[in-house]
Amino acid sequence: MSILSKLRGEMETERLLLRHWKRGDFQDYLKIVTDPEVMIPAGFDPAVNMDSAAQLFRRDTRNKQCYAIVLKDTGEAVGRICFQTDLRRFQVNSLSVGYELRQDCWGRGYMTEALEAMVSYAFEKRKVDVMAVSHYAENRRSQRVIEKCGFKLEGVIPWASRRPDGKICDDMCYSILRADYFASLDSSGPPEAPIL
Repeated sequence: MSILSKLRGEMETERLLLRHWKRGDFQDYLKIVTDPEVMIPAGFDPAVNMDSAAQLFRRDTRNKQCYAIVLKDTGEAVGRICFQTDLRRFQVNSLSVGYELRQDCWGRGYMTEALEAMVSYAFEKRKVDVMAVSHYAENRRSQRVIEKCGFKLEGVIPWASRRPDGKICDDMCYSILRADYFASLDSSGPPEAPIL
């Protein structure tokens, strides 16, 4: 990974590059944002036509907190992961994270690897005090990823939001505190990801 990439906040893990979206990624991006099985459980409407997909893509290419999850061995962008404002905390140095991964990449550990990189980057480079994440209660895949990355359940918000398909869902809320993140490093040794 180049020094310029590191300065832009891009990350590298064993199998992945987390980098900003590029114009040439649009076809890969389409495979993510047009799939209702990917987007609805994440709380978003899937893009229904090229115009709506292009609008989302322009937004994400301008958002410097949004990263393409790229397979190092193929160069293909297979997911999206973004730092977000933590809407549940006020006047606290915190961030939240949201993500989507293409269906054919589920179950391979890519999202766990990407989320671990984002957590490390947030605490070690951005110096946040809290990292937060949430998922709809029925999204067990996301729950497993979140728990593998060391997040602790804060609680459940019943009837938290209405998904794009109309279903009202409970929201499972998790966080990692800065002290807990660094304590986990002390007890387990240095992290394997990310290579910053």
